[in-house]
Amino acid sequence: MNTQRKTQAGFTLIEVTVVLIIVGILAALAFPAYAAMVRRARYAEAKQQMGVIAREVEIYRVEKGHYPPDVNRNVQPEGVENWPKEVPYDSFYDYDHWGVGDNQCYVQIAYAGESQTRAYQIHSLNKKPPGFKEFDDNLVLGVALYDCKASRGAID
Repeated sequence: MNTQRKTQAGFTLIEVTVVLIIVGILAALAFPAYAAMVRRARYAEAKQQMGVIAREVEIYRVEKGHYPPDVNRNVQPEGVENWPKEVPYDSFYDYDHWGVGDNQCYVQIAYAGESQTRAYQIHSLNKKPPGFKEFDDNLVLGVALYDCKASRGAID
């Protein structure tokens, strides 16, 4: 008697299910790392853009003898040619020029981050220049702190 066994090529339903479960677990583990990497990249881009703005503000000061006046958020200050058209997380930048009391004036550039809300104090020294400081998801770049005759408030 000659019996032939027919063999079928392919995978069983159980094998396919196990592979899908493994791929799902790997994806679940990899996604948070990917999301964190994307977030770091966006904040690095924001820092780079803030640095460009700060350099242009300093050039303005050298040429004119003073810093540009304070402007509302997402408004390009006088003398800044390279104001970013695209901001990470569709958030905003804010150029601030304030009197902070004690005959001191302060210049900063702020980025509102993912939340798109201000988390730092206005008319205050948020970061002694130079350097960055984080406030929740906001970034503040201290540009200048100098003696002036202004009290607390915006410098026009």
